[in-house]
Formats: sequence, C-alpha cells, structure tokens
Amino acid sequence: MYKKIVVFIIGVLATAIFLLFTWDSISRHFGVLTRVNHLFYDANLKIFHKKNISDYIIIVDIDEKSLQHEGRWPWSRNKVATMVENLQSDGAAVIVFDILFPEVEPNIDDILLNHARQSKEASSDVIDYLSKQLLFFNNDQVFANALNKSDSVLGVFFNDGLYNSTGKLGKPILSLAKIKDLVVLHESKFIGNIPVLADAVRYTGFTTTIPDDDGTIRRSPLLIEYDGDLYPSLPLEAVRAYLLTDKISLDLRDLVASKIFLGLTIGGTYIPTDLAGNILINYRGPAFSFPYVSATDVFNNKFPPKTFEGKIALIGSSAVGIGDLHSTPYQDIGYPGVEVHANIISSILNQDIISSPLWLVGVERILIVIVGLVITILAAYFPALVLILFSIALMILMFAFNGFLLVKWNLILPHLMLPYLQILFLGLINSGFGYLFESKSRKRLHDVYGQYVSSTYIDKMLESNDKHTMAGNTKVMTVLFADIKSFTSISEKLEAKEVKKFLNTLFTPITEIIFESKGTIDKYVGDMVMAFWNDPIDDKDHAFHCVEAALKMQNKVKDLAPIFAAQNLNDVAIRIGINTGMMHVGDMGSEYRKAYTVLGDAVNLASRLEGVNKVYGTKVLVSEETKDMCSNIVFRFVDCIYVKGKAAPTNIYEPLCLLSQKTDTLDIELAQYQKALDLYNADKWCEAKEVFEKLVEAYSGVELYNIYLKRVSQYETSPPAVNWDRGQHLTQK
Repeated sequence: MYKKIVVFIIGVLATAIFLLFTWDSISRHFGVLTRVNHLFYDANLKIFHKKNISDYIIIVDIDEKSLQHEGRWPWSRNKVATMVENLQSDGAAVIVFDILFPEVEPNIDDILLNHARQSKEASSDVIDYLSKQLLFFNNDQVFANALNKSDSVLGVFFNDGLYNSTGKLGKPILSLAKIKDLVVLHESKFIGNIPVLADAVRYTGFTTTIPDDDGTIRRSPLLIEYDGDLYPSLPLEAVRAYLLTDKISLDLRDLVASKIFLGLTIGGTYIPTDLAGNILINYRGPAFSFPYVSATDVFNNKFPPKTFEGKIALIGSSAVGIGDLHSTPYQDIGYPGVEVHANIISSILNQDIISSPLWLVGVERILIVIVGLVITILAAYFPALVLILFSIALMILMFAFNGFLLVKWNLILPHLMLPYLQILFLGLINSGFGYLFESKSRKRLHDVYGQYVSSTYIDKMLESNDKHTMAGNTKVMTVLFADIKSFTSISEKLEAKEVKKFLNTLFTPITEIIFESKGTIDKYVGDMVMAFWNDPIDDKDHAFHCVEAALKMQNKVKDLAPIFAAQNLNDVAIRIGINTGMMHVGDMGSEYRKAYTVLGDAVNLASRLEGVNKVYGTKVLVSEETKDMCSNIVFRFVDCIYVKGKAAPTNIYEPLCLLSQKTDTLDIELAQYQKALDLYNADKWCEAKEVFEKLVEAYSGVELYNIYLKRVSQYETSPPAVNWDRGQHLTQK
C-alpha cells in the first residue's frame, strides 16, 4: 500500500510538472529544456525529412571558382547586369538576389573627368569627350536597366544594429495602422539598396534570419515590422513574383491583449507560421541539396541552354570569404545562407511546410497525461523489469508517432522532447524509488551525522560523490557560539520543567535556522549552542551563511518575545560570537565517548567574542576574518581589542543587516559614525567628541557610541601614547 501511494504521488507530481513545461512562458526559463528540444527536433528532421528535390529553384553560386576567375567580390555592376541578361535570355522566370547593393559604384569616366578638369594640361576637347561618355560608364544604371527588363527580387537587411539605416527599402505589403498589438518581429534599422536599383525592381524582401539560442537556424520570419509597416521576406517575395500575385492575406487571432499569427495565404497557398509569423524551415538535406551553377559560368554563358527556363534563379554565395555561412540542423557550420532561402521557397511552392499549430499543444498535453497514467499504474502493480521494458517500448512507439506526424502531415510537436523525458523520468524514478528509502549509504549517514545536520543536508551529502567520514581534517571554517543573556536570572524564576520548556522553545527554531543555513550543530551546553560551517560538505560561502544565520536567530528571538512575555520573561536575548579561521574538525574524545566537533585557536576567539558582547552592548560580534568574507552583509566596526593568547590586537565588527536590506537612514548613521572614527583615529579628540555626542543624541539605543564618547572624553584630558596601536585591554570577560 505504501508503495502504491508513493508511486501515485510521483506520477501525479511529475505529470503536473511536465504539463507546466508545455507553456512557453515557463519552459523558456529553462535553457536546458530548450536545448534538448532543439536536439530532438534536429534528429526528427534528419531521420524523417522528405528528400524531394525542388524543380523550381537553381542557385547561382558566387563560389570560390567564380572569385578565382572574375576577381574578388563585389564585382562591377555591369558584370552582374550581364548575369541578369544571360539568365533572362535562358528563360529564368524570377531572378532573386540574396545580395545587397547599398553603395554606389564609382563611375570611372566621372573620375577621369574630374581629374581632367583639375589638370592644366587637359584640353577642352578631352573634357567634352569625357562628359559625353558618362552615361556609358554608369554601371549602376546599366544594372538597373537589366533589372527593369526582368522579374527580379532584391534583398534588404533588417536589424537593430548600432549603425544608421542606409539605402532604400522596397514597398511594405501592409500598414499596421489598423492592426493593433500584433505580435511580430520588430526591427529599427535596415540596410537597403541604392535608389536607382531599388526603383528598378518591383519586389524587395529582407534576407534577415534569426537563429535560435544555440546559433542554429531552424525558423525564419516571413514578415518584419519596421516603422509601422510590414515588410516581406526574400523567399516570400520570390514566391509572390513567381506566382505573379500581389495578394497576401494574414490569418490572425486575438489572444488576450494582442493579435497572433496562425499563418498567411499567398496565391492560394496557405503558409502556417508560429505565433510571431516565423516559418519552420523544411530543410531538404545538408548543403548543396539544390542544383548549383557557378556564377562565372552564368556570366560567361557556359551552361546548357534552358537550364534556367521557367525556374527561380537564386543568386548567393557559398564562398568562405564572403561570410554568408550558417549553422542548420543538418550542418553545424558552412551552410550557405542562400540555400536557407531556397528551402523556404521550395517548401512554400511544394506546399510541404512543417508546422506546429496551436491545437498540437493540446495533443501534446493529452499524450503527457496518458503517459503519466499508464506508467503510474504499471509501476504500482508490476515489477521494475516490466516497467523498464514497457518504458523502452513506449519511447519507440512515441518515436514512430512523431515520425508519422512529420512524414504524413508535416506536423511536429512544439515541445517534442517532453513525452520522451517524461517516460524516461517516470520509468527510472519508479524503478529505483525503493532503494531510495532503504539505501545503506542513507542509513550510515543518518546514523553518523543525524544529530549534527539536517536531513536535507544529508541528502546533499548523498548526492555528492565525496566519501564522508569523521576522520580528522584541518581546514578553514567558521564557528558560532550563541549564549542566552542572563540565563541564571531566568532559570531562578522558573521550575525545572519550565526551564526545559523555555530552552526547547528557544533552541528548536535556532537549530532550524542553523540547519537551513548549511550549518552543523556541534553541541548544546546548558544555555549555549555551538555550531560550525564548511563541514561535512564544503561551502565556499560558509562565513556568509553563518553570519546570515546569526541575523536570522536575532530576528527569531524578537518573534518569540510575546511567548516569553507570557511567562513573565522579558528582554530575553542571545549573544553570538563568530570567527573564521583554520580549525581541526572530526570525531574527537576518548575511547568511551567521542563527539563530532572543531578545535583550534580560531574556535577560542569565537567563544571570547560571544562574551565581549557584554562590554559593547552588542548582540553579535564577528572577527575581521569573517567580515572580509561577507561582502553581502553590512557591518559596523566596533573596536580593536586584545584577546588572551594573542600578541596583536584584533578588529571586531557588528553585522547589522544584509546589503539588500540597507536603508538610507542606516547609510546616514554609518557615514556619521565613520566620520567620528576617522577623527578618533587621527587623535582629534575634541572634534571626535562633538560627533560622538551627536550620535549619542540621535541614536541613544546604541551603547557603542556612549563607550566611544566616554573614551574620547578621557583621551581629551589624558591622551594615550603617541603611535599607540588602538588596542583595548578589556577588564571583564
């Protein structure tokens, strides 16, 4: 029965958690889940993708061969114009440029003309002749004329870069004036083409792609909002030009206070998108899965006739030097950007677009519930081996189901990895949960450390690979001594049972605080508690956790005040001393009895600091070594004192609060106190006295200021020796 209850709880909780991860608002905060989902998506695409080669597209590649024959990029615009003319002559339906032309090409004739005009030796006939030749060397105009005679698509680039926008954009396909709060990618800058080229074409689309967090391009925006208008992508414009249609309709849905995409329709073809208008790219395979023709062969007309007839000629580059190479699910590096656009165009024209529509989220959640229910029932009634074999079979079945969705309907679950992870998690956790409760390691650690640390701490010890023993060890640690103020007077007012109740009421929450702060209880001695940090598990922030625990303990005493007041016990308080240093920790004692404890000079200092609180009216005192390791805590310097057994004086401090809790009022007080200390350290007794008097008047509850006021008043008449070390010899323990 106990097993069934545990299995049921595990199943319900795990299923609920996996259901929560189907909400993007939750799952996106867990980067590891996103990364795993990407891996599952990539694997599914590689295994189940359709290897249909598009009949619509041929890529004109500015490859290494082209750069060797025609020279480095960019080429002269008249050379690109020749390519356009050759493609058009061969019957290319649409010519698409995955290339930008943001700068004017210098006119060589204009350069010569300017030089001639500045030269004293050039005749007027030469200048007139050069002036008449300007038009013939205007390569931008030559290129524009070639574009004007063809159905061409130019590219622009959107981003939020630091540089200013340049060039000219094409026409937007839709104004957002009538569509409010549309969820779509917004960009504030662009690189366009020079006006003479931009005006020569009817179609212009952006080449911007947005990789996922791991740098891989799996989806691409079809629309981008700029300055209140929607602009189309290069693939979308290529399809629009190929289908000879201007009409694009958006499939939108109201969601809370915004509108989201479901898809868009162009030329009778519906294109499903994600909520922001991005299309999942149905890659045909690795790089060069499309037919390629070298750009130099196109320029020199060295390709078979009718190669481009009725096709889309997509001009881009695979050359390493030009830098348009990306990471895709098929290829980590070196995938040509032009082929990314080719895949999008091909999937739209072939109408085999991969999508994850909203209703698939519902299917995913149903699957998670069914998986959780089936595995929970099996775990409750069948042996672990049966559960493991069934989990493997269920994962294979899930794999086949996902493959069927992708091959048959081009659908893919939005959180593909969740059912797999759920099966793996529930299968493993339910198969091994029995060992979790009866493990020998757990029993041993509980037997050894149970009286010193919390169960949570023991769990962390189990999770670590370290072997924990009570053998002696020397390391830097932090130790705390907490003692009840005036306990003798308190105990005299109470009977024996009441003293026990009082100590339990106080020490129980204090012990909880120590455990929660990763501390280890050393011992209880009457009204004193001793604890240490940084063992048995290493804790690099042991000093901070110890001081933080001390502050929490003081707050807890304040919370318990009403309970103690009901017992006629007022002003119950604890004094705490803390020090950090080298200590010896381990199981120490005699053959008859041992205890897990710490020893060393650093331990003795913490004990003495607990008693020093009486002198300064403080509740917590720490050494300078501890203070230096607690950058997130606000401290007040208390004094420089001589401690028995040490030749040099020791600086001691009072922790006030966490740095995040520091107030402006406390800032003002500490600044005024520091001013007084600076005067005190400069032996300016009269000036220091004036500031300490103000501090006493403003903060009468701080005994420390009174102590310093009395001291400087005394030094004013009987100053200490010159170059004294500021150390104070305490007269009481």
